[in-house]
Amino acid sequence: MSFSFGLFRFLTYGNIFVVGLFMLLMLMAMLVAPSMTSVVISLMISGVVLYHNILCLQLQRSTMEPSVPLKRNFPPLLIIVSVLSFIYSMFVFSTVIEMARLSSGEFAKMTMGGQMKQEEVTAEMLDTIRKTVLVLFGIHGLAIAANCVLSSVFLNKWKKERQEENDSFLDI
Repeated sequence: MSFSFGLFRFLTYGNIFVVGLFMLLMLMAMLVAPSMTSVVISLMISGVVLYHNILCLQLQRSTMEPSVPLKRNFPPLLIIVSVLSFIYSMFVFSTVIEMARLSSGEFAKMTMGGQMKQEEVTAEMLDTIRKTVLVLFGIHGLAIAANCVLSSVFLNKWKKERQEENDSFLDI
């Protein structure tokens, strides 16, 4: 197993865990406030990313065991879902960039909404929280984007292997 394939497997399992956790948190938010349409939309978008990673698992299994067949519509489906997942990762990156531009005061207004007294939460704590969130979401976006790129690389490799197996001397 090559390093890139091992990275592909690691990113797939990691993304399934993180996106599954996000979806669980969104479902819990829907229980608290069931009329939140943004939560429903976020849940659907996260579902696309989860589905992409499930398709990546199928591709990995078929790559490791060539006897495992994939459906005929698998390559275009993986490409479409991969593009949608890549768009999600670009959205995460743009969110990280916008949050990085916020000042500490704007971040405090955005997160706290005036619910806590200023003495309870210091500016250093908020800055540390903001930096941690930025790093974690940046890693999440990078993991999704890298997984999308690796899935297209291994899909092309899978197509070439299948094409060579199907080519014979008598095929015209």
